[in-house]
Amino acid sequence: MRSGVSWHDVCILNLSRRGLGIQAAEPPQRGAYVEIRRGKHVILARVMWTRGHRAGLHSQSLIFVRSLVRDEPANDGGRLESAYPEVDRRRAPRAMLERHERSRLTGRAMEFACIGLAASALGLTIVATVEQALARPIAQVRAALDGQAARP
Repeated sequence: MRSGVSWHDVCILNLSRRGLGIQAAEPPQRGAYVEIRRGKHVILARVMWTRGHRAGLHSQSLIFVRSLVRDEPANDGGRLESAYPEVDRRRAPRAMLERHERSRLTGRAMEFACIGLAASALGLTIVATVEQALARPIAQVRAALDGQAARP
């Protein structure tokens, strides 16, 4: 079951043409919309009630009970299967983990760039400070050498 951005394992307790009862470790709140996947079947439903670890869901479309139980294609002309591609969420890459890894790598690149920029600025500051410190003695040496060159 997908509720919000996260997936949870649920147990379907009962089925009807327009609803189902589930049991979950963390059932969604009343009024939330959820997506239940079983094989090629996708059920979009709204949570009508919750009690403890159980919840009652009302489906937006008809549920083909026999095909859902047997995990066979539904008799809806293939509409559900074409609209919602089959995804085995246990084998599919986790979007949150990928986003976390991408964010971590971006953060590391930005940190490296900031450290490089700070090192460059520090290096330029040191060069400017050394140049100013040596400018006066070099000017005095140059003046002394120019003075000796003027004396024959």
